[in-house]
Order: sequence, then structure tokens, then C-alpha cells
Amino acid sequence: MKQRFTTRAGSLVLSESSNVLPVVGISVSARSGALFDPPGKEGLTRLMTRAMRMGTAELRSRQLEEKLDRLGAQLSMTCSQSYMHFGGVVVAHNLEPFALLLAALLERPAFRPADVRQVRRELVGELMALGDDDRALCSRNFRSFAFGDHPYARPRTGTLDSLRAIELGDVTAHHARHLCGANLVIGVWGDFAPKKLPELLDRSFGKLRGRRPPALVVPEPTIESGSRILVVDKPDRTQTQILIGTLGTSPHDRDYVPLVVANTAFGGLFTSRLTEEVRGKRGLSYGVSSSFTLSRTRHLWSMHTFPAAKDARLCIELQLDLYRSWVKRGLTQRELGAAKRYLEKSHAFETDTAAKRLDQRLDIELLGWPKRHHSGFIDRVKRVTRDEVLHALQHRLSLRDRVMTIVATADELVPELQKLDDTKQLDVVPFDRI
Repeated sequence: MKQRFTTRAGSLVLSESSNVLPVVGISVSARSGALFDPPGKEGLTRLMTRAMRMGTAELRSRQLEEKLDRLGAQLSMTCSQSYMHFGGVVVAHNLEPFALLLAALLERPAFRPADVRQVRRELVGELMALGDDDRALCSRNFRSFAFGDHPYARPRTGTLDSLRAIELGDVTAHHARHLCGANLVIGVWGDFAPKKLPELLDRSFGKLRGRRPPALVVPEPTIESGSRILVVDKPDRTQTQILIGTLGTSPHDRDYVPLVVANTAFGGLFTSRLTEEVRGKRGLSYGVSSSFTLSRTRHLWSMHTFPAAKDARLCIELQLDLYRSWVKRGLTQRELGAAKRYLEKSHAFETDTAAKRLDQRLDIELLGWPKRHHSGFIDRVKRVTRDEVLHALQHRLSLRDRVMTIVATADELVPELQKLDDTKQLDVVPFDRI
């Protein structure tokens, strides 16, 4: 049974009941995430959500963990660029005390100065450790290089300077602004009594602040014209991490579904064209894929590989050749059919539990996607033609404007990269610039 209603605090509630297992999942999501960190205070939303996990005025962190154990519950608090998530799973007969505990953490977190300082130290430590993760370094620099001044370029994890600039007053003010009833979407799935749910959630979450939520406006992104390369210089690299991409799509685009079909055939499967050519035939990179990032607006399409440093230029040239051919010529009829069959058959695994079905409904509310984004997806996939795929590729993916980020040893790779055709810009930054 599905439900949709609003609490007295103005929070939207979506529910999906199922008695397959005697457990209940409950989530509270704020419609605003790290995109709304103040300039110079990047990482504030993530720091705040981590500090909220430290307890309330009545419960310290250790007491909170003990109470969760007694309830048979798991609790997580995370943030993405677009939203914050608070929630977990509990045995069904303890739903009410778990909901009350979660509401208390949202409504009146302690934000003890010592706890906030501890969380900041942890986040700074995690940021310093980023230097050991080449793939994460590549991804972080790729977004910032691609988007420039757009909010999508700003790191969710912050920088060393921005984290150190965050004070306790910033945390409490950010909480007051974003954790208000009208800015929240509550999701409940599992073994609960649907008729009793409205009263339970009003009793638990009805006291959340009723102030006006922040305006959720994200400008459409652009990227600079031409082909640009950023090398993240790291000493003694025998292997590289490479991301190549351009602006992609969003579920609001009429070309969205044809592009999903096109990407599935190109780099979304183990048997895709990109995988076959880069890994299967030439063995240039053990891992190879392409994907669209989906958000509130248009975001990035990218290819990811990690060849040996000696093979990096050859791998890049091959990827660019495959990309040009794909955009200019589209898919073969065989590729189109295989991609459509895969999407049709795999879709069942995206809706086979109450939790997954609820997640799809939450995506639509939190990201502002079209109402039929999920429910009408397979019908639209079945209707996609080769001509539609070709039109979508040429209409949305640029052959001229692209970005490339490579984690490698610059002295060894830059001379090779300078031999690539049509490069407008080639920059080098140190890997520990965080």
C-alpha cells in the first residue's frame, strides 16, 4: 500500500508498506544539500550532519549508540550535493521509539563545542587521506575543472581552508535554516500499520520548525569551449586514473531516454563497445565504463579508465576515437536491441522491494524529476529508435567542448599529452591541493 500525506509541520510523507520482513525503514531527507554551503564554508552541510550524529542534549554519543542497540536499529546521517539524509532500519515493534529518537536528533541536536571540534578534526583527517585515493582525486578535480564557478564544482567534503573556517555558529545557523518541517521529505517502508502512520509521524516529527525553507534554485551549468586537460601531478605513478567527459543530460530532457539507451550500449555494460575495444581487444585498462551523472539539472557524461602510465596516451586516443564515432554514427541495430533488452530485463531488480520502490518516489520529490521518470521508463525504452539515439547524441554531447582529468606523474605524461590533437588548455596541479 502506498501513501502520500503531509505532517502538521509541513513535511511530505511517502510510504510503501510490506510485511515480507518484520522491519521498518524510515528516512528523513532535507531537500537542500551541500550545494547550499555558504561560499568559503564548503563542507558545512557534511560537518553538520556528522555532528548531529553525536547526540542530543539528553543523550551523548555513547548513550545514543546503546539506545540504538536496545531498539534493534541502525542509523545513518549523510549528505549529497542535492540533499541530506537521516534515517535507518528498525525491528517493526520498535518503530515508534525509533521515530521519536530520530526526531529528537533532527529537532534538537546537542552541537556541543567539543563534538563539533572532534567532527572537524575527523573530516580534515579524511580530506588529508584523500591524497592516497587516486580515483577519488580524479573525480574531485574532474568536477571542479569541468564546472568552474558553478555550484556543482564545489566539493561536498570541503577544503582544508573551508573546514577550518567553519565555526559553531555556522553549524547552528545552518541547522536552523535547513532542518525545518517544510524542507523535509519523510519516507517509510516495511511492516507498519498504514492507518496509524499519520498520527505516529505527527507525534514524532510534528514539532520540527515551521519556518520557510530555503529557495532551491540551481542554475543550468555550462562548460568552457574547447578541449581542456588537467593533470593532477602525483609522483611515482605507474598507473593512471582518467576521466574524459562533457555536459550530459537530465531526466527533464526529451532526449534523456535515448541517451540512456545509447550509453548502455557504448560503455554501460561488460559487453559494451567501449569495454570490448579498450579492455577486450587491446587490454589497455582492466576497468572501463561510461555514465551519466544525474542531478537537479543537466550534469556530466564521462568515460573512466585506469591504464598503466605507459599506455595512457594510447588509451586516451582510442577512447576519443570511439567517442567521435559514437556521436557521429550512433548505434548499430544490434547494439540498440541488446541495450534495450538489458534495460527492460534489469528494471525488475529496481522495483522488487518496498525500499527500492520508495527510493524511486523519493528521487522524484528530492530532485524535482518528472513524475513518470521511473514508472514510464520501460515503455519509453521500448519505443527508442536508432534515429532518436543519433539525434540525441548529436544534440546533447559535444565533440568540441570536453574536459579530461588525469592523475599521473606529470613529467612523464605531459609530453605525451601535448601530442594530442585540438587541445586548447593543459594545466598541471599538485595532488595535495585540497
